[in-house]
Formats: sequence, structure tokens, C-alpha cells
Amino acid sequence: MPSTRPPSPAPLAALLALALAGCAHMGGAQARYSYLQSKLEGYRFEKPCDELWPAALRIPSAKGFPLVGSDRELVGEASEGFFSKLISDGFSTHSTSAGGLVCETNWKENTGTRYRIEGTPSEPKGCRVAYLQISGGAQGDNQFTVGPDWNMLLDLVAVLDPDSAAKIEAGAPPD
Repeated sequence: MPSTRPPSPAPLAALLALALAGCAHMGGAQARYSYLQSKLEGYRFEKPCDELWPAALRIPSAKGFPLVGSDRELVGEASEGFFSKLISDGFSTHSTSAGGLVCETNWKENTGTRYRIEGTPSEPKGCRVAYLQISGGAQGDNQFTVGPDWNMLLDLVAVLDPDSAAKIEAGAPPD
């Protein structure tokens, strides 16, 4: 004879707790994103773009995003092979019409992610840097999302202006 006892609420409670924890983590990540955006969106380095550019390139390179062409040599990496140059989706640094610098990394293996790095002159003799994450589009897919990566910019601030980075990080919500 089948039991008429109602099911135990424990599995449902565990599932609900897991869902709430996931939402809290996403809320924490969004809070951190918003906080970093508020602190870094207009951040200006006190160096000209061409002077800080090697440091700006080292940040994504250190995280496994392959640089392209002469950018590799600028940060002390071996040059690309002929075939790699031929199939590259990224491009090495070139000047913009506004006097800034721009480049794009290649895709990081198995992630569907790469970066566009932009340096824009900011008077007097300063530079604003943006790391734009490009996601999707790997292996022939042409659907992309592009958006700023504030954590990557905070990493650059930590290299070039450690005191400012420490203050920003101290007030940041956890990820």
C-alpha cells in the first residue's frame, strides 16, 4: 500500500537554499561591477598612453590572452609563427585618429573570450585605458557581446598606482 505521508520538505529546502545562494553570488558580482564602474569609469592615469602601454598589454597577457604581432615582443614574448599570424582574429597596437592606441588580443583557448584594449589621451599628458571583453564569436560564431572589464582595469591601476588601487579595492563588495 502506498504511503500517504507527505514528502519531506528537506530536499525542497536544500534546493531553495542553493538557488538563493546563487542569486546572492550574482548580486555580489553585480554590486562589485557597479562599484568598480563608479570608481574606474573616468579613471585617468598620469602618464601618456605610449608610456603606460606595455603595462596595459601585460595585464591580459598574464591572464593567458595571446597578444598579436609586435605587441608580443613589446612585453618580452616570443613572436608568433607565420600560421598564427595568418589566422589571428586580433591585431597589434596601432594609433587611432584621436592620438590614442588600440589593439585586440586573440581568443583565449577554450573560453570564447578576447580583449580590445584602448588607450585614449587625456589632458594634460594623461591616459584613460579601457579593457573591453569580447565574448562569443569563437569558431565561426558571429554573435558577440562586448563590455568593459573593470577588474582588468583595476589590475592595471594596481600596477601603476598601487595606493589608489588599494583604496578602491578596500571599498569594493566581494565578487
